[in-house]
Amino acid sequence: MPDDRTMKVLRNLMKKQNFAVLATFHDDEPYTNLVGFASSDDLRYIFFVTPVATKKYTYLRDSGKASIMIDNRSNRESDLKDAIAVNATGTVTEVEKTKEFREIYLRKHPYLTDFLESPSSAMMRMEVHRYIIASRFQNVVEIDMR
Repeated sequence: MPDDRTMKVLRNLMKKQNFAVLATFHDDEPYTNLVGFASSDDLRYIFFVTPVATKKYTYLRDSGKASIMIDNRSNRESDLKDAIAVNATGTVTEVEKTKEFREIYLRKHPYLTDFLESPSSAMMRMEVHRYIIASRFQNVVEIDMR
């Protein structure tokens, strides 16, 4: 189990950052998108919303495998020592827009209410299998969530 400091860093990053890069796969080709995300309090799940008429949705529906990168870089040289990047890997499924899931997502993204509520949007949930946390450019810690 990771130490308390590592978990605090992870929780803080997941709480403060609003956007992440989602990587999906199709025909052995990676495909990336920017998504607004929110995580469950226990960090086992990451939620995001996507229109159903997108490659992203189709690729997730077809494979269910994805990776999400969340970071705090500032695009400065100091990022080499200060930036933290988290890579979450797991399986993604479409879930019902339940009150609980909507609250998790809208607490962080209240300005996306119409997007979430649209019949053409799907709420997706990643069950996180592993977090890989990179800090100080080369310090890497893995957390198995299963």
